[in-house]
Amino acid sequence: MSTDERSALIDGEKRLGTVTKVSASGIELNLPQALAAAGRRGIARGTVGDFVFIDCDRAVILGRIVEVSVPDRNRPALERQIEREPNVEPVGRVQLLATIQKIQKLALGAVSPTQAVARGVLETPRVGDGVFEASGSALSQSIQTALFDGVFVPNDGSPIAVSLGRISGIDDAEIALPPEKLFGRHCGIFGATGGGKSWTLAKLVSEVARLGGKAIVFDPTGEFSGKLPGAVEYVFTRAEDDQTLVRFPSERMTELSLFALLRPTGQSQGPTMREAIRSLRLARALATDQQMQAQDIAQGRQYSDQSFGTVRVEQAGTIRKTGQKIAEFNRATERYATEIASENCNFDIHRLTDQIANECIWPDDRNDRSKFGGPNDSTLGYCNTLIVRMRGMLVSSELRCLFGNEGEDICALLDGFLNDSQQRVCQISFKNVSFNHNARELLLNTIGEYLLGLARADRFRTQPVICFLDEAHQFMGRSVGDEFNSVSLDAFGLIAKEGRKYGLTTVLATQRPRDVPQDVLSQLGTLFVHRLTNERDRETIERACGDLDRSAAAFIPSLSQGEAIVLGPDLPAPLPIQITPPDKAAQPTSRGPDYQRTWRQI
Repeated sequence: MSTDERSALIDGEKRLGTVTKVSASGIELNLPQALAAAGRRGIARGTVGDFVFIDCDRAVILGRIVEVSVPDRNRPALERQIEREPNVEPVGRVQLLATIQKIQKLALGAVSPTQAVARGVLETPRVGDGVFEASGSALSQSIQTALFDGVFVPNDGSPIAVSLGRISGIDDAEIALPPEKLFGRHCGIFGATGGGKSWTLAKLVSEVARLGGKAIVFDPTGEFSGKLPGAVEYVFTRAEDDQTLVRFPSERMTELSLFALLRPTGQSQGPTMREAIRSLRLARALATDQQMQAQDIAQGRQYSDQSFGTVRVEQAGTIRKTGQKIAEFNRATERYATEIASENCNFDIHRLTDQIANECIWPDDRNDRSKFGGPNDSTLGYCNTLIVRMRGMLVSSELRCLFGNEGEDICALLDGFLNDSQQRVCQISFKNVSFNHNARELLLNTIGEYLLGLARADRFRTQPVICFLDEAHQFMGRSVGDEFNSVSLDAFGLIAKEGRKYGLTTVLATQRPRDVPQDVLSQLGTLFVHRLTNERDRETIERACGDLDRSAAAFIPSLSQGEAIVLGPDLPAPLPIQITPPDKAAQPTSRGPDYQRTWRQI
């Protein structure tokens, strides 16, 4: 590489030292200007965490200082010379990250060509090569060139990019990722409390809105309430000003979720409840057919009268089997087999308790074996506890978000949000949803299943949607219910596994990555790793991403607030980035109690 080609990267005045040892994954070098002794702290060069350029013959290798020390033989001399100019030379160890290619390309926003960063070490440094402090602008432009390589940009527009912040410790090293590289393979945000995880999530949501995308934010704690500019905010159970009260219609729940919520016993209550659901589905299908037949008669059209129409449906919408012919009932169930076999609760759930009581009968009549028998008090006694529990749950204020009539249909509102080109962010708050009965987990998982169903129907092909799920560890990787009735919280896991091809991607944020299933973590492309102090969490991240080795992971416990190591298959190396905080109005409410103010008032 000629001097002219290196001039944008190598600044002779920023030389740190010379390579003295080369290994497969790193180098050692002398750092003559790294001492902070004798008043040199302000001008010392070569600090752990600094990025460096290693000037090889045909390429420039990007590295990061991971260790600085004084050789053992020089340590006594340093202690004696600490107050004057020490005659001691520190040494350092550098992790090799990537190669800056010789080929020049025009970087995003650059006025002159620059080199692109390539993953891996394509040329091994040699002893005697010079090591230089990395130039922020040159490093930033090299990374931007690599990130936008292969991204299709329409002829009538300039490339768009999600602004993240700057590389930590380097001036003029702004980083912005194309949305294809950031969200295209799903995204994860990990960090302990106070590390800046919520800020990063809010920043990404703001960037999606700024660039014209669509985002759905699932807010379990309400910390983003009123903090996302321009967002439509939907709240379950209880709404405040500027919030829309919503409910999830029980008809859209899956039968598995309903059983996990109501928990009938496996011996008697479960089978009886399943028969009651079959009967209610049949009653609705019959009522629909009878309405269509009545319309045909009123308009003078003919219709085919079949014997299954002789099954009697009560005015309340239930079926009392006692005294009805078994053969006619069976013919009706065969005729409406598709409606009866539905996975959703496509029936009036408020009639379920009455229908369960109707199912507590003898299989046939002693006097006429062709008909259903009379009431069976023994079976009804077994089901009474289920009936009483259900009646209480159906009118409970804790579950009115599922079984009540207050609020608007969240599914209809989501459809309206997706169709409205002016709306960018939809925030769904679960703050007021009860923890009892696993209502929060089941409700959020059910909405995830609904969105996945829309994705499979190609709803997001032309308008991609990004789902942001905070506190993801609460809603993934486990089952809720009991030993007889359980449902896996796998909706967002399935979105992570198959949603990308449909245009539905997800951003998972959590402070406990160890509780997120490994098969889900493996589907995440770009990861934002904030401060993590738990060793198991750090090991989980290391296993999930091969780019994060021990040297890079060693920086995780000491990251400052808002600082994250960003890594992924499209980034040339793990990059420590100081995330630009969202606008003050958009900063989430994640602070703890204000003891100084509240305790002083006592």
